[in-house]
Amino acid sequence: MSQTPPLSARTRRLFGWMGAVCLLAIIPIKLVRVAGAARSLALGVAPSLLGPAGLLFLLLSGSGRLAKHSLLQQTFLVATLAVILELLQLCPRPGLLSYVHYTFDYFDLIASLVSVTAAYLIAAAIIKRSRSQ
Repeated sequence: MSQTPPLSARTRRLFGWMGAVCLLAIIPIKLVRVAGAARSLALGVAPSLLGPAGLLFLLLSGSGRLAKHSLLQQTFLVATLAVILELLQLCPRPGLLSYVHYTFDYFDLIASLVSVTAAYLIAAAIIKRSRSQ
């Protein structure tokens, strides 16, 4: 089994910034949704688009145990977590969490998978470009 060469510090830093921007962009979107300023499908699925992509980019920016796995393995891990988190919304919530309004939506599930796929393609292109230089 051949090991892929580690990513350069510059590439890892780029993935870190991309992941942070994706995850931090969820905050204003959630605030707009709570304020009720806009009710569109794009705004509704935006956290499901940004969250998994941001997580994948943050995993790629790390240097720990998960960084030793291939891009495809990390992508499958993020995709599995994203689907599980979407499906967990179907479970009844105990205690105070029962007052929090979550709704399961197939569009969110599809958006999560689209997000992971897009993040994989972007990351593969960046990695390929950084290794060819």
